[in-house]
Amino acid sequence: MHKVFLRLGTMGVVFTLPLSAAIWSGCSSSDDPATTPTPDAAPEAAPDAYVAPVDAAVEAAAPGRDCAADLQADGLQQHLDCTGLYSSFTTKTVAADNKPYTPGVTFWSDGAEKSRFLYLPPGTKIDIANFDEWKFPNGTKVWKEFRLDGKRIETRLFQKAKDAWQHTTYRWNDAETDAVRKDGGEKVPIAGKSVMYEVPNTGQCDGCHMGKTDSLLGVEAIGLGLPTAQGVTLASLAADGRFSVAPPMTTITIPDDGSGKSAPALGWLHANCGACHNSGSGAAMFTGQWLQLRPSQLYPEAGVATVQDLDTWKTAVNINSSRTDVDAGVPYKRIVGGDAAHSLMSILSGRRAVSPEEPNPIIQMPPLVTRQVDVAGHALLDAWIAVIPP
Repeated sequence: MHKVFLRLGTMGVVFTLPLSAAIWSGCSSSDDPATTPTPDAAPEAAPDAYVAPVDAAVEAAAPGRDCAADLQADGLQQHLDCTGLYSSFTTKTVAADNKPYTPGVTFWSDGAEKSRFLYLPPGTKIDIANFDEWKFPNGTKVWKEFRLDGKRIETRLFQKAKDAWQHTTYRWNDAETDAVRKDGGEKVPIAGKSVMYEVPNTGQCDGCHMGKTDSLLGVEAIGLGLPTAQGVTLASLAADGRFSVAPPMTTITIPDDGSGKSAPALGWLHANCGACHNSGSGAAMFTGQWLQLRPSQLYPEAGVATVQDLDTWKTAVNINSSRTDVDAGVPYKRIVGGDAAHSLMSILSGRRAVSPEEPNPIIQMPPLVTRQVDVAGHALLDAWIAVIPP
């Protein structure tokens, strides 16, 4: 056994664990950033790799680009302009069929501004037989564009074919005249800051997206059903006939305890931690700490749920973690009612590994990619903890 020492704020903390152990509390991933392969080249294709058609949308690529030749053996394009996102790449005009959306609760990406676009093939429907876990039709595409200081830095693509998801990241050049596939990830210096922005590698993306049965995060009942959702919403999809059956509701309300503090915190935890911490396929499901909001739990047959009915409360509030608070000589609790300073979820979400250290689950949550604390989101968590009875 080896001891890992670190200081969190003014409180000394000692964690004792095998060097190979992955200890999780907060948001997490099954991929170890230190060991995840980071190939820069496109991966080799399977023998039956899907080959996407070069359709009218792709004809709007950068001048001179042969999108048929640009298609890689694994079914993904080498250049973003050939993916069908734009009707004109020159002017960065997004094609009309790619609908913008913003979930009502969003994932923190180290302060990057984001734009999201959803494409559903004409005549197809999202299977919502299980309203907690949507199943998307083949041909679905989702793009997420990231900008720092108003400048495009990366655009991620998820697309579904033959009932399987493919994904990659396209890295923009400084002039924003091209975005080329970058599967190996990259650490990008940020002007005026000592920390870097990290473009994830494909394995790191899988670590979070494996937390949904059909991969997409944010495009689900909670994200699209909240009143704060914009663009494509639960209600607009229902109105457009894009569901296999009528949804049980078209708006979502997160329960609150009357303080006005619990609902914002529960939404933040859902978006930032729930992909890994859930009772389904999340990378941290084994911890028994489940922070994903489920529509079936929010609106059970017995009626609207209370905060205390939710997985987040049952698996976090006044529940012991696997780590020891050496100051007190007892295990940390995940959330201590009325005491954020001794709540492990608050400690970890409010810390980041000091540059140039790599993010990891011992020091911080989420445990990979992020190098800057979500100050506003972390404040929501602490505000809720403050009003939870001891």
